[in-house]
Amino acid sequence: MPVRQRKDIEGISVRELPAGQCISLVHQGPYDQLGRSYAGIFEYQKCTVILPTREVYLKGPGMLFKGNPKNYITEIQILVETERNLK
Repeated sequence: MPVRQRKDIEGISVRELPAGQCISLVHQGPYDQLGRSYAGIFEYQKCTVILPTREVYLKGPGMLFKGNPKNYITEIQILVETERNLK
């Protein structure tokens, strides 16, 4: 998740991730089923992956109500190796 300012907290690490070209997939459903979407991406892609992957939580549990996990929406972003990323 993006942070405005680095703050040292035990058990949490903060690091800057590089920009670059990525494969992106929007997953709808519970977080415990994200693995299926990752498997689909890795099966499809023919590029070299640069880790770590990124997840953007577009719709999920609210502050007061859990909501229906079937309606959660998560964007998975996987940076891939290109000539531009290697410069």
